[in-house]
Amino acid sequence: MGPVMDDWRSLEQTLTAACGEPDDETAERAVRAAELVASTAGEPPDDLSDEDREWAEQHGVPPTELVDLACRSMKCVAALSDDWHDRLNDLRYRLGDVAAA
Repeated sequence: MGPVMDDWRSLEQTLTAACGEPDDETAERAVRAAELVASTAGEPPDDLSDEDREWAEQHGVPPTELVDLACRSMKCVAALSDDWHDRLNDLRYRLGDVAAA
């Protein structure tokens, strides 16, 4: 999928786009953005790509507002279908841990 996020602002724009009624492409981009937020906050997935790991290492800890936005956007994406809901359980759990910290 190649790089889609340059900085915190691009992550914010991608996550915000998923808070409406996102299509599958917007949802996929938002999931990747949310994974980057979780990863930079210390909760990466087991299968984080080398490219995304490098991005996380370069950008440090995300702003609190971005963690909150990632949580909200993944709630919106999960509401799209049972498949999305099931797929996002782990990510939403990890984001919740970050938000609660």
